[in-house]
Amino acid sequence: MPLGQFEKTVTSIFAAVVDDGQTSAALEAVAKFVGVSGVGCVMQNKFTQRISSAAWWGIFTGRPADYVSHYGKIDPSRAIWDEAAACGRLLRISEALPKSVLRHDEWYNEWLLKGGVCDMLGTTLCESPARKMSISLYRAIGDVGPFPRAEEQLQALMPSLRNAARLHVGLIDAGYRSALGRDRIDQLAAGAISTDKDGRIIETNQAGEQILLAGDGLTMRNGQISARRSFEMAKLARLIADAAAAGGSVPSAGCMLIARGNGRPPYVVRVAPASGGLTGDDLPMAMLVISTPEERLVSQGELSELYGLSPVESRIALALARGKRLTELAGEFGVQITTLRSQLSSILTKCEVERQSDLVRLISTIPVVHPVRPETAP
Repeated sequence: MPLGQFEKTVTSIFAAVVDDGQTSAALEAVAKFVGVSGVGCVMQNKFTQRISSAAWWGIFTGRPADYVSHYGKIDPSRAIWDEAAACGRLLRISEALPKSVLRHDEWYNEWLLKGGVCDMLGTTLCESPARKMSISLYRAIGDVGPFPRAEEQLQALMPSLRNAARLHVGLIDAGYRSALGRDRIDQLAAGAISTDKDGRIIETNQAGEQILLAGDGLTMRNGQISARRSFEMAKLARLIADAAAAGGSVPSAGCMLIARGNGRPPYVVRVAPASGGLTGDDLPMAMLVISTPEERLVSQGELSELYGLSPVESRIALALARGKRLTELAGEFGVQITTLRSQLSSILTKCEVERQSDLVRLISTIPVVHPVRPETAP
């Protein structure tokens, strides 16, 4: 197996995870590496049971829009790929369905054959509670050679394909678009940080910069990304080194939790290989996508209006709900602790609760509606 071509194929696969514009190139790389006439990938929303996205490269001439709108609903391969995944292998359409069934099947005759394909080999790569992603290898009509022509290379590539699919589905489930290119990196609500294999920071988006500046669990030291706890730092360094692998090693992806202070929810950090095209050079890189827990507390103004609190009282109440202690607030606000205790007593009375813990619970249960940001024209 040509190791150099294997590395390039894996890198292309992970580049597509973080940049939709690289999907076609990744499918082409897979098709050429395993020796097939084409490759397709499909994402299904399990809640709606509808196809949310479909893409392919190679001989097949069908339109993705037609598949999403109609043929995806009657495609028998989806169930076959699920069966293949359960068995830990790939299955062929021609082996899973009798010829008598295929002869009268609309999807097979009107979609597959008319698109120039007579057989498919595939499996479900990844399944989350919300979505599942599958891959299909295409055999062209008239192709009588081995299918695929490089079976050993396909088996070697499968772990990387499954790893990339898990990362891609995980990012979508978490609410992030698959777009980390330099021109779109600041559109992410998540923090995005690119580093070299040693963790030296190359680029961040605005959210990533704020995470590092806050120093709450993650920070930058001497130009390198750093976690607060030593065992977290060791795992993070290993994930980065694996993702930015070079010199004959195969890059891989992974994820971990990074603890934060004052009882705040931990960051979820996903680390994946990134191609040089994302930053305009050939340096092996790792891309870190850091989820920031969404702010779900009522605003200061609304809290004042709901319970008749003064602006200062609302500020104190929200700070306590975020995990701050009175001693911390005394230093931040520049007041005596006795003053804060007196203000807290007034807050508890107005909110009709007895203890600070009850206040925190009350604030956390106030429904919050986040306005939808209008999309700007490109």
